[in-house]
Amino acid sequence: MAPGQEQKPLRGGKSKSKNKASRDEENGGATAAGEKQNLYGSVSEDPAAWLKGVSRWLETSEDTDPVRWLTFCCDDFKPRRLKAPVVLAWLLIQAFGLFFQVILLFEIGRNLEHFEDTLAANCAPAQQQHDICLGPAWNLSFTGTLTFPPSASQADFDFVIPRTQTFSFRTASHPPTFLLGVQPQVPHSMAEWQVIIHPTGKDGSIGHGGNIVSHSWGSRYHVITERHEEPSWDGTVNLKSKYSDEARIAIFIIDSRIAHLEDIHQQKQCSFEGSWQNFNERGQGKHHRVLSFARSATSFFLLVQLSLAALVLRRFFLFVDTGRLLSRVIVFKFVVQDFPQQMCIAAYLYAWYADNGLRCQMCLFHPSHCDEQHPLHSTNLLVCVFTLLSAVANQLLLQAKLKRGYDSEDECVLCFFRFVMISVSILPFSTAMCFLSAVLLHLKSVTLYFMSAVPTILGWGTLLCVPLFVCCDEEF
Repeated sequence: MAPGQEQKPLRGGKSKSKNKASRDEENGGATAAGEKQNLYGSVSEDPAAWLKGVSRWLETSEDTDPVRWLTFCCDDFKPRRLKAPVVLAWLLIQAFGLFFQVILLFEIGRNLEHFEDTLAANCAPAQQQHDICLGPAWNLSFTGTLTFPPSASQADFDFVIPRTQTFSFRTASHPPTFLLGVQPQVPHSMAEWQVIIHPTGKDGSIGHGGNIVSHSWGSRYHVITERHEEPSWDGTVNLKSKYSDEARIAIFIIDSRIAHLEDIHQQKQCSFEGSWQNFNERGQGKHHRVLSFARSATSFFLLVQLSLAALVLRRFFLFVDTGRLLSRVIVFKFVVQDFPQQMCIAAYLYAWYADNGLRCQMCLFHPSHCDEQHPLHSTNLLVCVFTLLSAVANQLLLQAKLKRGYDSEDECVLCFFRFVMISVSILPFSTAMCFLSAVLLHLKSVTLYFMSAVPTILGWGTLLCVPLFVCCDEEF
């Protein structure tokens, strides 16, 4: 080109670039369409490739990014890039959690096996009468059906003479400990009644201080414990309901043959009356089902945690960059395991360690279960700690945005949002501690109530109010 001559662009240069861009766009569109087709439409052709495409889409797509949902209510956070130290810390928490969950599973299985053996020995079908367990630990001291005449014949009088029937029985337990069973017969199964029990030869009126009075309706069972060494007793049954036909009420007295009654009465963590009444009412079925469910659920949660931890560990050894996978695993594990497992742990602790739960029912037969044992002993406490740590691992997914002009109020808002996330994450456990700390943990500390009530109220308020705010925001 001669000096001073103006350089002109090559003709067709722009069109070539346009053609190249259009070809790239077409190729990219074809590639995206091909990936979409491989993702959704070619399962029968190549299932392995389809599954690999789905896995890649779940791990890399923005539509499956859980942080988008976590930052929906607060745009002051952004996704955190999860590096190798964070992945290792999460894996360490899972390893300890798996170890203590195995111990918890063995404890639940052992307790369930011992209870079922005790149930078979003391409450087999051949040992039941009046729907009550009559194993070797009990003696049927009295049984009978009392008949009451109709009350229609006294309807013309201003004063109706109470209809009463009496019975007598003897006990051999020391101190006297027996169960009173009252069962109104059909068609008057909900009849109102009153039973007065007193030592033989003493005043049987209601006002007498030493008499035992039980007043209720329908079928009821009442455990009676007396410190007075009286072998002979008299009882009076008064039918309060009025019927035009004859009414019948079945009465039975079951005396205790338990040799370690004093040890049971000295057990401060158990209610002897409630435990025996639950066992004889076959109310143990509810606790038994809870314990069986807790074992099955713990086994399932253990399998889920082991599978997810193995998946993350394998990816971490093959590819150091495991942040995207871990973010999805944390949210998935929270929904499938961490949140429901808290309910499972609380249900197990209540079913076994309540003052009338299965442990106290086992104390009726085995003195070894009468020793004081705190529900949150070292193993159970560590199970709860690592379960809660895994549940609040969603805090790792968020990072505060660095903005100019941030003041202390903005920092308080960010801290409050994180505390709200923690309250929702541990809501089942904090709710159980708030309502069961007295009957389960035998604690009456105001500080404990406050520490459990604050996240409970905040967590329930968030779950109930946030969907309402979202609906109102969409309408307006």
